[in-house]
Amino acid sequence: MKVLVTGGTGFIGSYIVMELVHLNHNVTILARNPNKVMALHKFKNIEIIKGDITDTKLFEQIVKGKDACIHIALNYTKEIGWEVLMDDTLPTVFLMGTAVKANVKHFIYTSSTAANDSLYMAPEEEKDKTIKSVTSTTKQHPATFYGATKAASENFLMAQSYLSPMRVNIIRPGYTFGNPVAEGGSIQGDKRFENIVKSALRNEKISFVKNDGTQFIWAGDLAKLYSKVLESRFNRKTYFGLSRKFTT
Repeated sequence: MKVLVTGGTGFIGSYIVMELVHLNHNVTILARNPNKVMALHKFKNIEIIKGDITDTKLFEQIVKGKDACIHIALNYTKEIGWEVLMDDTLPTVFLMGTAVKANVKHFIYTSSTAANDSLYMAPEEEKDKTIKSVTSTTKQHPATFYGATKAASENFLMAQSYLSPMRVNIIRPGYTFGNPVAEGGSIQGDKRFENIVKSALRNEKISFVKNDGTQFIWAGDLAKLYSKVLESRFNRKTYFGLSRKFTT
């Protein structure tokens, strides 16, 4: 397949790109810095195009002739709601619409478990005690603009799937860890998993933040989830990119 991957030079994105390349797919990467991971340039079935997801005029060029689009890029850099809407939600909605016009058959959106972050971030007296665990059908409860842009984009995509023949699936990764998949590649900036491992190796007490429970998944396993969803015939499905075993 010919697949467009936005954010393909990032930590999760580069793992997904390498997984697709090993499966003999042809990958086009949209990246702000095409030279961020020079090792990706050596693969014949990888094309890297310089661009930002706010450059909506570029979308029409890069989606042309693609079978699928995997949207990973995130432009969450602002603290004001309408700026997050303009910088991240709007480009996502625009990209999906452009993909429909270009007859892209499959759109996979990278959301987040943060679409329900109020379930652990809200004041104790406001938490919904009836929700014991979150499933793909649990109503979204964002408490941050990050969670809100993910939840909103999910809803726009689901609506788009009913209004067009393009199949839509959503993946919500949890905390993802791993070394760079290619020389010069990115690594997850969150230090929680790293600190747990360091403390364990030094036989020290491991410290946790109350209500900061999470599941860890290796980026290579997460990439396999993307490839399986890509090669499936499913539509309007939401998947959690989490480890098989839950530890809290």
